Amino acid sequence: MLDSNPSWVAVMTYPNAESLVAQRFGESEPPIEYYLPKIAGHDKRFKKNPLPEKAMFPCYIFARINNKQIYQTRTTRGVLRIVSTQHSIVQVPDRDIENIRRFEASQRDIHIHETIQLVRGARTLITEGEFAGMEGTIVKGCADGNFCVSIDVMHISIVVQLSREELKPAE
Repeated sequence: MLDSNPSWVAVMTYPNAESLVAQRFGESEPPIEYYLPKIAGHDKRFKKNPLPEKAMFPCYIFARINNKQIYQTRTTRGVLRIVSTQHSIVQVPDRDIENIRRFEASQRDIHIHETIQLVRGARTLITEGEFAGMEGTIVKGCADGNFCVSIDVMHISIVVQLSREELKPAE
């Protein structure tokens, strides 16, 4: 549980509502301190074309709150929940926020990949391409950064190689 000293927490938002939640945090009374890291977007078909900035962590924003601001944070329109375990709210260390700020401020081309959930044996949802909408199991990661995904069809396992951009962890 949080105490009277403000701590950073991760707040899950509805899809594409990160900027709206940030605006509402800033306009709330009292204002909620927030941090919404953004990175340059890219057109997947034409790698060099810049697109508008997008949230570095889709569906997440960071808030620096104390125990008195939990209800205010949770009830802000656009917020799904504060990331927590069964017993307490998960606090994000200050050093992690500082590291994210350093990534955001760098001039390098940054790509975010959910590597923790995309591991051998994990269920995955295919989000793009001719297999979009299908679910499978990651068999292994490939040396080129792609994944071999097993898709069961009529009690037969079909393995296809897919890129990270085509996958997301299954719910």
